[in-house]
Amino acid sequence: MKFEKRLKLLSYDSIVRRKRVMMKKDYIISFPDGTINAKKGDEIDLPMWQAEYLKSIGVADVKDEEVDINYINTYHFREKRNQAPNQLTSLPQDFYIKIGNLIKNLDSAIAQTPTHMLINDREVAEKNFIELSENRLLKIIRLSQTSGDDLKDRMTPEEVLVYVMIKDIINSWRNYVLSLSKGLIDHE
Repeated sequence: MKFEKRLKLLSYDSIVRRKRVMMKKDYIISFPDGTINAKKGDEIDLPMWQAEYLKSIGVADVKDEEVDINYINTYHFREKRNQAPNQLTSLPQDFYIKIGNLIKNLDSAIAQTPTHMLINDREVAEKNFIELSENRLLKIIRLSQTSGDDLKDRMTPEEVLVYVMIKDIINSWRNYVLSLSKGLIDHE
């Protein structure tokens, strides 16, 4: 399967990840195997798509950290400060999806009310996001040449996919060179 399709599947995975919601009203949530009679003030875990739906109809609030320009700046600063070539700072599993949504939301806000502050936030968010992902990519490439498996828990699912694919390519290359060095491949 192509890399792009795998990334698309990972973005779908973010939709079914569970999120904690705080019920604002009593509400009966139906599932194929039963129902939950949620009361105002209850906190429950739901798939993200369902949590967002309940939020959109005003029944629940998704309990999630606020994703704004400070969110991206915090992680950007942490990664920039960590200059060790074989170390990654931890990112939330849905980091890339959240930042993509932040940038879309900023674009929508700019389309409605183009203010200097919004435009500046959009530019800074994009710059810091790209810089952060490029720094992490370089580290992931270095880690894939060695044994960086112990750092996979600090990677997002997208980064793990990149790491595994690069590691596979490197191992295939090494096996090819080794087989040539042993005279196992005939080029005639």
